[in-house]
Amino acid sequence: MDAQHSQPINLGERIDSLDVLRGVAILGILLMNIVTFSMVLATYTNPSVYNDLSGPDWWTWLTLHLFVDQKFMTMFSVLFGAGVCIFMERATAKNHAAWKLQFSRMGWLLLIGLLHAYLIWYGDILVSYAVAGIVIALVRSWKPMTLFVVGVVVMLLIPILFNSAVYLTIPYWPEEAIASFHNSVNLESNENMAEIAAYNGSWLGQLVHRIPTSLMMHIFIVPVYIFWHAAGLMMMGMAAYKWGILSATRSTTFYGMMIGIGLLIGLPLVGAGVWFNTQSGWDPIRGMFLYGNWNLVGGPFVAAAWIGLVMLICKWNVLPHARNALASVGRMALTNYIAQSIICSVLFYGHGFGWFGQLERVELLYVVAAIWAFQIVFSILWLKSFRFGPLEWAWRSATYLRIQQLRR
Repeated sequence: MDAQHSQPINLGERIDSLDVLRGVAILGILLMNIVTFSMVLATYTNPSVYNDLSGPDWWTWLTLHLFVDQKFMTMFSVLFGAGVCIFMERATAKNHAAWKLQFSRMGWLLLIGLLHAYLIWYGDILVSYAVAGIVIALVRSWKPMTLFVVGVVVMLLIPILFNSAVYLTIPYWPEEAIASFHNSVNLESNENMAEIAAYNGSWLGQLVHRIPTSLMMHIFIVPVYIFWHAAGLMMMGMAAYKWGILSATRSTTFYGMMIGIGLLIGLPLVGAGVWFNTQSGWDPIRGMFLYGNWNLVGGPFVAAAWIGLVMLICKWNVLPHARNALASVGRMALTNYIAQSIICSVLFYGHGFGWFGQLERVELLYVVAAIWAFQIVFSILWLKSFRFGPLEWAWRSATYLRIQQLRR
């Protein structure tokens, strides 16, 4: 690839509001991801595993479920879709080989995601994003309304149909499978005790849980569920970008309506799922395949409220120091995402401090705050001397098959 066709966008071409929103998303994601680093997998959606059904831990779970769980991942997916649109638009405008670059870009992201999933943390989302990033690029030229409508259908209909189909087959499940599901929320079950032992052990010992869990995600969960949810949200992100929503150029009234409508519709829907789970005694089967759909539907509305709030802050040009800090974190989103996994693995796993299963939910908030502080300061200081985050630089260099200038 010649020099003319091996240059990424200039720093001056960046859309500041996208960087701020990306910073909010990457920091917010940690509030939920840290749960799967510090506790057994079933704890993510079911607070009954550790009997966190009252007191500060219950209110921590409830608040995060209402305002954070799936909401920041929704924001990140929307941003990723907008990013694909922007990348290919600008590559085409500069007479670059847009599709060749997109395949290269997503191929390297897939590799990063696979290494992340199998070597550090099974909850990786980059593999799904890399695959979806190729597919959605095919429809980037669609009209915004078409992208939005099809995105909503893909994001909701296919995952809900999958959940419903699985739920309808439950009467035909063998007793062992049903018992396994119910044991998943029993902290003293063989499955959970094995997970606790694995992550309190050495890095090699952790692979007995991480590899099978990652394989299950990539062979089963991603193709029938996560891919469709992420791809639909990305298409909605493309539409939002084309409508000018993500560049803070719409009216104050528009963003105010995003916040109001998002909260008025989203919170009751997400709350309904909590109510049904409570009434069922936190049954893990119904919680996963039936009641989880409430958050699936309500979550994007709450995410829209978050997006509207961030866009208003950018539009009004207030909180300049906070915006600059968040933009720095957002410009280094890949580096910060992987760094969060490395930091949490050192804090909670046996090859580090071994805090796995040792902290209450409310105590995890202090750990999150400390990681946020570190990443904000690190991002600001790093970008004073360098043009990109370290992983962003490596990813760009690999994409363009040319070492990019790193220092300012």
